[in-house]
Amino acid sequence: MLILLSALFVLFFLSIKFNIKPYITLLSAGLVSGLILEISFQDTILLIFEGFKSILLGIGPIIIAGTLLGVFLQKGGLTKKMVGSFISLLGYNKIPFTLNMFGFIISIPVFCDAAFILMSSIIKEISSVTGKKIIVLAVCLATGLYSAHVFVPPTPGPLAAAAILKADIGLLLIVGLFSGILVSIGGYLWIKIFFPDDFKIDMKTLDVQLYSYNKSFIIFFPIVIPILLISLSTLIKYPIFEISESLVLTCIIFIGKPEVALLIGIVISSFFIKKTNLIETPKWILDSLKKSFDILLITGAGGAFGFIIRSSGLIDSINLDNANGLISIVTVFIISASIKTIQGSSTVALITTCALVAPIIESLTIISEIEKVIFIISIGSGAMTVSHVNDSYFWVVSKYSNLKMNETLRFFSSATLVQGLFGLLISITLYIFLT
Repeated sequence: MLILLSALFVLFFLSIKFNIKPYITLLSAGLVSGLILEISFQDTILLIFEGFKSILLGIGPIIIAGTLLGVFLQKGGLTKKMVGSFISLLGYNKIPFTLNMFGFIISIPVFCDAAFILMSSIIKEISSVTGKKIIVLAVCLATGLYSAHVFVPPTPGPLAAAAILKADIGLLLIVGLFSGILVSIGGYLWIKIFFPDDFKIDMKTLDVQLYSYNKSFIIFFPIVIPILLISLSTLIKYPIFEISESLVLTCIIFIGKPEVALLIGIVISSFFIKKTNLIETPKWILDSLKKSFDILLITGAGGAFGFIIRSSGLIDSINLDNANGLISIVTVFIISASIKTIQGSSTVALITTCALVAPIIESLTIISEIEKVIFIISIGSGAMTVSHVNDSYFWVVSKYSNLKMNETLRFFSSATLVQGLFGLLISITLYIFLT
């Protein structure tokens, strides 16, 4: 444990003191861990390379495909149409809840900070028309975006967690969707219950023509279809259904692979994009590759760090015979929340915690697929506790909503604390009833 804490100290020191890129600090932590664990320099470098490569080969295509789908949705104007459909379907009185749920859905393929920037002009417009305080709209949207960001693949953090802990991505998608929706609503309820006056709308100033979009579910197909394909592929593989092998089954399993399903989502999205905009797709692809690059580096570095620990034999020196799964779930939440609070990045907190516990996960009595997934939900809950001034997403929410720092701390940071604790409660409940 002393060695692990030393590696974490290096990670935090480099990240905070010198503002170094997260992937560099993760690789540095891996290198220092290897040397402290008496692995030769050459072997440490080789292990880092092997860990980096294995993670990238496993989830690299999914990250790239997910980023590309997000770019297509943004550049093609589909996200704004989705907002219009949501508001038309649910009405003006439910605008905060609409934004919360929309944020959760759109953040599945689109990174939360980019999605919030994209939506910021819309929430400002809604605020000016309805008279509703922008902080309410901003936090409802931001907490929805944030929830999917830490729970639902193909977002890079949950994907990397599944790869490091060798958990079933499809099962994580199903449980992550269930948990994420509840945690997203938790952020919404926090604002509604504790700040009820800010939820009032002055209907006299409401311009009812502002969002007179057609009510359409079809516009959500680029997101919904991949989710259904991945979920279906996961479900039919479980022995409980006793489905015999066939060509159709093989095809469903293939198209249900996350990277293939996301590519199908990209193809579907192209049917909703104007022909005049389709000529821009080569540029969109290049943009998505650029966005993927940093995420791939962070993910690969996290995998390399974990690979060093797994290969070091450290597990043999750790006695966790008295540990049980429930205590472990709470422990990893605290570790993840500590890393998140100290260095700011939810993705780094998620990946780092998974890398730390991966070598000893069996000793923690986390063995079955559902236990691994619940473990990730607990770590993800910690990874959103708490977003404050050292988190880039905190400043995205603040600056793009024209909010003061103390307002963002009061409303948004407090909401992420509530969401994280609620996520821990959900993971504990799932563990009790499903294992």
